[in-house]
Amino acid sequence: MVLSMTAFGRASCTENGITASVEMRSVNSRTLDIAVRLPRTHAHLEERIKGLLRERFARGRIDVFVEIVSVGQADTVFVVDEKLVESFAGAIKQIALLSGLDIAVSASDFLRQDGLITQTRAETDIAEHLPVLEKAVIQACQELASMRKIEGAALADDLLRHLDQVKALTGQIQNLAGGLPAILKERFVQRMATLAQNAADLDPARMAQEAAFLADKADISEEIVRAYSHVAQFTAIMDGQEPSGRQLNFLAQELHREFSTMGSKSPLAELSHKVVDAKTLVEKIREQVQNVE
Repeated sequence: MVLSMTAFGRASCTENGITASVEMRSVNSRTLDIAVRLPRTHAHLEERIKGLLRERFARGRIDVFVEIVSVGQADTVFVVDEKLVESFAGAIKQIALLSGLDIAVSASDFLRQDGLITQTRAETDIAEHLPVLEKAVIQACQELASMRKIEGAALADDLLRHLDQVKALTGQIQNLAGGLPAILKERFVQRMATLAQNAADLDPARMAQEAAFLADKADISEEIVRAYSHVAQFTAIMDGQEPSGRQLNFLAQELHREFSTMGSKSPLAELSHKVVDAKTLVEKIREQVQNVE
């Protein structure tokens, strides 16, 4: 199955006065890389969100943005450090005793002291946020997956079009390669006749043997067979149900290697031109496969 790694998903869920909004953006990556941006008070829920995404995606860089809003609930709790208050009050009394002065202390004096009052999130509220947050994350994942599938279908059509062109070029290369032995033999005989003082002195059996040797060195039949096989495997993997990006990338590399070998062996300009065209198409395929999950 071809699934694009470039996609976008968004969802919002509201329950019991709690609204969780989740936005996801996905781009291509060699592995699954998840970054979650949560409100500071909910930072400990990051791994839970990542776990939900790992269950649904295999590759891609996914950025997740979360916003949580509570209506009519006391989300914020102010906590007084009683020991620190007692210590501060005791210090004021000690100063009054040592100085013999009457020292008036107001509530504002306490409020100006760092650490006497801290602001935090009620744990019970965070526990209530988790179910609605998970629903929003799952819905956003579904939208992201849907867009990946749609984008992947378009990508698959383009890949199949390029593969058909590669297959057609491979057939043309095969046809040209079929005439190589006769062409090489004729070239060899002409060169030997030019070099020899008397063409009649040339041993026909020896020339045929040398020509056969040259033809064998230029034989690309095995590379052609493997190229056809890679194209067939490529199509079969695309039709499968599992994420296929890594396998398709490997096959694209192998295809490129086969055509490179054909090009290095080819003594014919026309055949070499076909190989260059095929390699250009395979390079386009390799670029597109980088975005397949």
